[in-house]
Amino acid sequence: MIIEFSLGNYRSFNEVQTLSFRATGLTSEDKTIDENNIAVVGGQRLLKTVGVYGANASGKSNLLKGFQFFKKMVKFSLSDEYLLQQSYRTNNYAALISGNEESFFQVVLYLKGKRYRYGFTANKHSIVSEWLFGQANSNETYYFTRKGKEIKVNKEYFPEGNEMPYATKLRQDSLFLSFCSAFNGEISGNIRSFISHDVLFSGYENDAQITNGLIRAKRTQDVLEWLRKADLVYEDVVLNDAQDLNMNDNNAVEQISMIKKIENPSTTFVEQVALNLLKDESDGTRKYYSLIGIIDSIFEFGGLFISDEIDSNFHPALLIKIIGMFNNPAINKANAQLLFTSHDTNLMNPEIMRRDQFYFTEKSATDATVLYSLADLKGIRNNADFAKQYLAGYYGALPMLNTFTEPENNH
Repeated sequence: MIIEFSLGNYRSFNEVQTLSFRATGLTSEDKTIDENNIAVVGGQRLLKTVGVYGANASGKSNLLKGFQFFKKMVKFSLSDEYLLQQSYRTNNYAALISGNEESFFQVVLYLKGKRYRYGFTANKHSIVSEWLFGQANSNETYYFTRKGKEIKVNKEYFPEGNEMPYATKLRQDSLFLSFCSAFNGEISGNIRSFISHDVLFSGYENDAQITNGLIRAKRTQDVLEWLRKADLVYEDVVLNDAQDLNMNDNNAVEQISMIKKIENPSTTFVEQVALNLLKDESDGTRKYYSLIGIIDSIFEFGGLFISDEIDSNFHPALLIKIIGMFNNPAINKANAQLLFTSHDTNLMNPEIMRRDQFYFTEKSATDATVLYSLADLKGIRNNADFAKQYLAGYYGALPMLNTFTEPENNH
């Protein structure tokens, strides 16, 4: 599970900011909220869901893009020698503010019974520094540290990195963790696998393909049940052959037919119709269908699902239900986590989420993003009307709106 993620000097983030999944010591008025929303692993109390709120252009999406860049580097830095240069140079506003081109990324995670802290700093040309720390009895010790081309390895705790031919083969724009993983390093492989495959982002074209995989695996009834949970009732889901439709594989969503039963109330006549998911169904139905494969997998095997503007195209009641599924230990048996951004204040309810599950982004006087938790603010009751207080400006993170009407000119 993810314990925290930090980034600095990247896009609109100047100083290092940290989003934490650690549960604070606060208690909800309804104790079942604490029992459901917190997973206890390795003696640590970790939140299953965290939502980020704030005005448009305050940096919410930049936080997620920073995490996405971090994942790309871990997954692809060995194979794509231009990844760092192409990804880093995109709109790094913070470098203009700080005058420093070195960005900071770090994740703390609990994996296979151990706690790890891994991160790196980079500019658009190279990895400046890199580190992996892990448990050593009851303390934390370094597994490896890197400064430019110099790498120091702890032979006792990270033996897989001791004999790597990195001196001649590791590129300056590649990560040592990924390099060790490529040579079948156990610890590096576990960490890289989790970040690469178990941290999932919504909004990709192949999202629907993951759900399609359930259909191909003869799990259509499971897909139909997930749809029913959202009050979307169908008789069947059929995947049509792309060749029959004269389409290429990139149009995967067009291959999906939703079979619906149509009843005429004045007769006993019943007909089944095939609705094209792309052409005949709403954006919300298509989005939810795409999520089914992801949440089915993540609820079984664990991981982190990240969604920007999760409320887009979703009815508030459906969104509350999705959040509820992540927080429900009977459904989310693997303690999967959800990180999302949203403008939907219906979720800001102490009967749905705890105070420490809400984060806010706000721009500073220098136009840099400041990230803070609702639990950091003093004087807020745990059973307060979070939504009402947020919209009233108690928590900040609101847009400064000017009037859209101009005063009339009297001549």
